[in-house]
Amino acid sequence: MHGSTTPPRSRTPLVVGIIAAIACLGLALLVVVGLVVGGVLYTSGHTDQEVPAGPGTSTGDLVLPPEVDVDAPYLELSAAADGPVVDVYVDFLCPHCATFHDAQGADLQQMAEDGEITLRLHPRPMLDPNSSPAGYSSRAANAAICAYSQDADPAAWFAAETALFDSQPGESGLTDEELSDLVGEATGADVSSCVTEGTYIPWVQDVVEPEARQSAEGTPTVLIDGETFTGDAAEAGSLKTAVDAA
Repeated sequence: MHGSTTPPRSRTPLVVGIIAAIACLGLALLVVVGLVVGGVLYTSGHTDQEVPAGPGTSTGDLVLPPEVDVDAPYLELSAAADGPVVDVYVDFLCPHCATFHDAQGADLQQMAEDGEITLRLHPRPMLDPNSSPAGYSSRAANAAICAYSQDADPAAWFAAETALFDSQPGESGLTDEELSDLVGEATGADVSSCVTEGTYIPWVQDVVEPEARQSAEGTPTVLIDGETFTGDAAEAGSLKTAVDAA
């Protein structure tokens, strides 16, 4: 009688199990890598609408310019009892705004000083992303507001505005030191610390710009008693004519 023998155990299940384990491990690694890479891609590709911090960019608390109400998105440079309200939206990096200032700036200042109009200036940071480093429009607006804020003096604003448009830079913008020197020479005000600290940049970005996006398609834009000025912005005298007719 022959003794029974146990047939040799097949190694196939063991091999299959090892292969399955390796496959599962590989899949897990792919998932982890995918999550990491996906996270990196999402982070690097995600953008928001805020201007990157740069020289003179403030991340501090909101500081209002003098004599500006908390919800007012403008500087009121003159008040007229009977004259029209003129809202002017400008960006200091905007070439068309410089042309507009050359053609209409003197008339606007004169009408304001004579009390013929209520003049409201809205200094926009719309072109902040167009400068390198980003943020020049905000920093230039801040510099002009710094001069105005010394004594809440409209004359200081007009002088700073003229200097900034006359020396309008290319995409590289001006440094804080250059802005301080330019505005300081034009107005006689020491604005260096205010420019460096970016004191009014939060107001320009968080108060002026949100309202401007609702009211003005671009810069320069002028509203006369809420109606858009449609004349030739580059033609001297055209705005005064429209204001006189309002």
